[in-house]
Amino acid sequence: MRVNGASKIALSLKATDSLMAAVAFFTAYYLRNYGPFRLFLESIQPLKVYLAALPFAILLLLLVYNIFGLYDQTKRSKVFPESFLVIKATSFWVLLIMVGSYLYKYDYSRIIVIVFYLFTLLFISLGRNLFRIIEQKYYRQGYSLVKILIIGAGPPGRQLARKLGDFSQIGYRLVGFLDDRAQSRKHFPVIGKVKDIARVINKYAVDEVYITDPTLAHSKVLDLMTKVSKKNLRFRVVSSIFDLVSGTVDVARLESIPSLELWRSQQGFWPGYPKRIFDLIFASILYVAISPLWLFISCAIIISDGSPAVLKQKRVGRGGKVFNMLKFRTMKKNTPKYADPPGSLNDERITAIGKFLRKTSLDELPQLINVIAGSMSMVGPRPEMPQKVAKYSKWQKKRLEVKPGLTGLWQILGRKDLPLEENLEYDFYYINNQSFFLDMTIIVKTVPLVLLGKGAY
Repeated sequence: MRVNGASKIALSLKATDSLMAAVAFFTAYYLRNYGPFRLFLESIQPLKVYLAALPFAILLLLLVYNIFGLYDQTKRSKVFPESFLVIKATSFWVLLIMVGSYLYKYDYSRIIVIVFYLFTLLFISLGRNLFRIIEQKYYRQGYSLVKILIIGAGPPGRQLARKLGDFSQIGYRLVGFLDDRAQSRKHFPVIGKVKDIARVINKYAVDEVYITDPTLAHSKVLDLMTKVSKKNLRFRVVSSIFDLVSGTVDVARLESIPSLELWRSQQGFWPGYPKRIFDLIFASILYVAISPLWLFISCAIIISDGSPAVLKQKRVGRGGKVFNMLKFRTMKKNTPKYADPPGSLNDERITAIGKFLRKTSLDELPQLINVIAGSMSMVGPRPEMPQKVAKYSKWQKKRLEVKPGLTGLWQILGRKDLPLEENLEYDFYYINNQSFFLDMTIIVKTVPLVLLGKGAY
């Protein structure tokens, strides 16, 4: 797999941080055992005991730094200096160490931990400052961190290219333009047509793609994204092409040019086992907590309109795998399982209890079983029926790269009943930005919607 410039910088920074953390530990241990502290303190456990835990502490440090964005070189901020994030992340790391040591009854010297923390801040800050000095030297010699390809050589694209020139000192470099109509100009090289995108990305080791051509259709943009999203890069659209919905998109500003990040093929640590463990624990606890409500709803449905209380409906999950999604029955027994959805709560096919369940979204509660079983997640895109998925275009199938969710951005933004094409930006945003904090935010915001009956069918 090709390793891009940003990845190389991140790996080098991780090596630097690991080395500085190790130096900080040995310095702390020396001062505790052989420095002035030894005259006033009792002896502590031998060095080999601490050495056994040191690799795990350093790995935890790298994980925390990654969560805090200290290895994402394309998001270096002028507002929050790197040193501020280092202090914040290192403090959180030490807190985790202390909590973990307490829970596992691990005997350690608090003096060493405090001195280790202070020296870690000092040495990592010094190491990163030295790293940045060397980094700047390489940039001045023509080496680049982020190689950018622009689709569209019109005025918006040329404006972006001019801005890139201002950012060359931190490693941004324009590879060229792709355009079906424009010709190369001085400082604005057109290196191919739009259809050549995959070849150009491989040839020039592109790190980011910006679309600035306002004439490209929405479907064409997403089709391009599908072609390049597996190439270990970021995919951005200059926001004049799309309407940006406040609070739902990641806006990356290259000076005065706002852009919408539609796709980033590299994902963090959250998708995968951490998210699955969270889903399993959270759904299991919630299932036990609401079991009396579950029983009450089931009895109410059966008493008012007979059994069954719970329906099974085919839905398509991650990778196109079909599964049985569970829901409380809200429509009359003689209604076909896959009948057209009701246009409103006044639809005569909906039962009396069904109106309440739909308004509060409580009809979705049986899907906790799907989450526990692993076919769904607590948070994700809306699950769709097989007959709808069969009509997906290539770019729409990106939704199938993650598990569908019990709730999601489509739920908390009141777009639950809108067609697929009107929710795509929300789905792609979630897929691109999955994290524990985003999942918790969506779950927390779902609760009042359920209680107040908002954003439902």
